[in-house]
Amino acid sequence: MERQFKRTKIVCTIGPATRTREAIRELARAGADVFRINFSHSSASEALETLEMVRQVREELRLPLAVMGDIKGPAVRLYGYAEAVDIAAGDVVTIESWKGDDPENSAVKGPRHLWTNLPEIDTLVKPGQRVLLMDGYFLGEVVAIHVGAVDVKIGNSGRLRPKAHLTIPNVDYPIPFLSSKDVADIALAAVNEVEYVALSFVRSGTDIEEARRLIQRSRTKAGGRPRTRIIAKIESAKGLANIEEIVEAADGVMVARGDMGVEMAIEAVPIAQKRIIRVCRDSGRPAITATQMLESMIESPIPTRAEASDVANACFDSTSAVMLSGETAIGKHPVRTVETMSAIIRTAEAEFDYETFHALIPEEVRSRDLPSIVTYSAVSMAYQCGAAAILVFTETGGAARGLSRLRPRQPIIAFATDELVRRQLALSWGVVPLSHSGAPELDQVVAEGLSAAKASGYLKPGDRAVVVAGLPLTKQGSTNVIRVETVK
Repeated sequence: MERQFKRTKIVCTIGPATRTREAIRELARAGADVFRINFSHSSASEALETLEMVRQVREELRLPLAVMGDIKGPAVRLYGYAEAVDIAAGDVVTIESWKGDDPENSAVKGPRHLWTNLPEIDTLVKPGQRVLLMDGYFLGEVVAIHVGAVDVKIGNSGRLRPKAHLTIPNVDYPIPFLSSKDVADIALAAVNEVEYVALSFVRSGTDIEEARRLIQRSRTKAGGRPRTRIIAKIESAKGLANIEEIVEAADGVMVARGDMGVEMAIEAVPIAQKRIIRVCRDSGRPAITATQMLESMIESPIPTRAEASDVANACFDSTSAVMLSGETAIGKHPVRTVETMSAIIRTAEAEFDYETFHALIPEEVRSRDLPSIVTYSAVSMAYQCGAAAILVFTETGGAARGLSRLRPRQPIIAFATDELVRRQLALSWGVVPLSHSGAPELDQVVAEGLSAAKASGYLKPGDRAVVVAGLPLTKQGSTNVIRVETVK
């Protein structure tokens, strides 16, 4: 299946509104590139069922769709209620630390008595402490402290969703980075060759290394070593302060603006977003901008003007991908939401100044190593000769990601023999992943690539294409060839 080309990718969260093969198919047709399974709201059996449906759809549509398993991590949440709770301004709710193993099985004491997985909450706060519920939707203040519990007076009315986040600003939560459920979920993703796992509340490169060791100790169902890639979610001031070491350790980053907006001053979030995207782009890692991008479309068939501007501005920041959460998980218009986001992306990309961006690429990005020099030269050559596309032949996806970080105007047609690599490249900005035969001769694979790009509509007779490859073709990390071809 061929879709309208867009450079910025779309990550869709699967939930009750879309957990069917038919819904996933329509989301893919509308422009979804990566499907997110939120392990905070999915059992192992539900996750495997969703994974299988995505796999069926990508085979049916012949699209390299990726899956991202979002690991709950040290998120602090509220429990003890299965349905949304109506709260009025001035209500006082009791939040008590759950002492059992699994807070999801916590007893129900009433609509104003909630449980949390945060231990000894009474020792972490003082009267007057600011407390936020549900990503800052509810603003509260501690008015009383009990043994193992606190009373919080809520300042505004609304509906508290199940498993809502609890945030106590400027408090270092005394909980481990990975719970037993997280460890099991990471293992499930690795064993089943999920393309990406996203780690919540990453604070340092050490957190990434802990998860990577878990993946490396696993084995796929075929007995091989898993190659699941890791996305670090930046949700706190501490994670932002360590962004360079986190980016170096991870395979990509998510700008998780929901928790970030309650863990730090909200006016600092747009600046943090731009900084994270810049660091990721210069390092050749994908950056995903997430949270409330088209939030009103959970209910409405059209977004607000501010939301449309938010998506467009993320594109102008040159984010690799934008993410939909509740909009496609529980929303009333999931497919229309993806169609709307795709249209906003394409319109913004039509206005992006690619040549000026290329001229301003920092010297350290242009000449960091030989692959950096080759990929930068290839993009420069594409502009100089008026190429319609850049073709890259890659074993691991590294050369394609190296081109992607340069944000060229031309589509990056990435050819790989490894299907997992192709699917992982579905997250990379501007990359169109295709397959090739794996023939040992460069002339043969280039001819195949030009034919495939022409058949897919990216090239036509008379067009020029810049080709990037490495010799020998099967050697990893050997990007050392640039050539220009004219399509016959």
